Amino acid sequence: MKKKVETNSEEIDEKRFRHFMILLYPDSESYKCGDVLFDLKGSFKNYAYIKHRPESNEKKEHIHFILSLDNPRSINSIAKRIGVPPNYFQSIKSLRASCRYLIHQDEDNKIKYELTDVRVSQSFARKFYASFDDLKTEEDVIDDIYLYIDSLCNSNFREAVKALIKFVNSQAYDTIYKRYRIEFQDYLRDILVQKLK
Repeated sequence: MKKKVETNSEEIDEKRFRHFMILLYPDSESYKCGDVLFDLKGSFKNYAYIKHRPESNEKKEHIHFILSLDNPRSINSIAKRIGVPPNYFQSIKSLRASCRYLIHQDEDNKIKYELTDVRVSQSFARKFYASFDDLKTEEDVIDDIYLYIDSLCNSNFREAVKALIKFVNSQAYDTIYKRYRIEFQDYLRDILVQKLK
């Protein structure tokens, strides 16, 4: 028979996690929200955040900030590092669900937001947008890629291809892109050739 192991609150507080949701208030008196955001964006590479308007049960605007780390850390160590009380932190069990929560994708009774309302770091974009892979059909993704190619008409071919690959990877469109890569690149080449005429 296994013996039950007791844990005290200090041990629980020092558990380490890789993903956090931080709740920030722009009008906080205990920290300067702008300074905290600046610090988070400058010090950590994987993040996404959005400002939410108050819901019926909330009194003021707030920011939900997802922080994703390569190495686990405790809530207290991150809280101390950025100067925000630890009670504004929550460990994330499902990163996908948390990303979807930023726009209230699966919340029927909350204000809906657009994906474009979310600020996402470049290194976190692929993981973030993959959380919404069920929202777009293959045709939608193809249309997005063609629209992006149209926006590259003032580039040279080499730079345009690099930008296109970066866009495809950041949006988690690479599976569909690979399937139609030749068609996309031919279209891009045609657009750039027409520009030269």
